[in-house]
Amino acid sequence: MVVALTWVSTITTVSVAMVGPGLLGIWLDRYLGTRAIFGLLGFAIGLPYGIWYLIRLTGTKRQRGDHSDRPPRT
Repeated sequence: MVVALTWVSTITTVSVAMVGPGLLGIWLDRYLGTRAIFGLLGFAIGLPYGIWYLIRLTGTKRQRGDHSDRPPRT
């Protein structure tokens, strides 16, 4: 159960890191009355960051030689 909750926490963190900046940008666009400038900028920053974070998670597991089911601590 602890392993499953750790994975759920990791997946939630990555999801928020990918989509959160874009959603914040959309809100900021609506608040300021701009045309999707900050939304696109948010997604342009959030998606690569989320992908980088996923690569870092899988890379550190291989580098450590750890074959456990738990994601690494950040």
